[in-house]
Amino acid sequence: MIDKTHSKMDLIELFESLQVNIPKKNKKQDIIANLPQYIQNAKYSDTVKDVSVLIDILKNKSTKQRPNLKLKTFIMHKSKRIIKYCSSNHTLSNETYLSHEAVYSDVMFIASYGDIASVRKALNLYNNSPFCVNHVNPILSDNKIQEISERKLLKKNKVFGLKSKRESILLEFL
Repeated sequence: MIDKTHSKMDLIELFESLQVNIPKKNKKQDIIANLPQYIQNAKYSDTVKDVSVLIDILKNKSTKQRPNLKLKTFIMHKSKRIIKYCSSNHTLSNETYLSHEAVYSDVMFIASYGDIASVRKALNLYNNSPFCVNHVNPILSDNKIQEISERKLLKKNKVFGLKSKRESILLEFL
């Protein structure tokens, strides 16, 4: 019933959002075995409206992106190359890229890993370039979208004040 891509922590976080407390010491198999009880005790919210939505979430693949270490370093390398290409005024060279099509193919490859900050930066720089073929948006997980929106709210709520001091100023005209 549950897709393999959901980790134990994914299940615990999902049910915590539905106000069901699952001990972290439980194994994934124990959580799956007690799933009907957890579903019955759940208090549904705006994101998960009812049982059918919850079952759809559990049946489908997890939206969290979990590249292994080798793949993550490969993605980071590609995004750093794109950042270097964009910061060097989009010039083609042996250090960055030999063609604009190669840049676009790397952009399309890394776009599905939008949870990584350097990928988002690389895509933003690429979208602002004059050689941008298509506007490419990073694919983000739901948790990352929520985290970014919370960060924006924190930045938005900053209150900038104006400080004034009474001091003498000396102006000299030559």
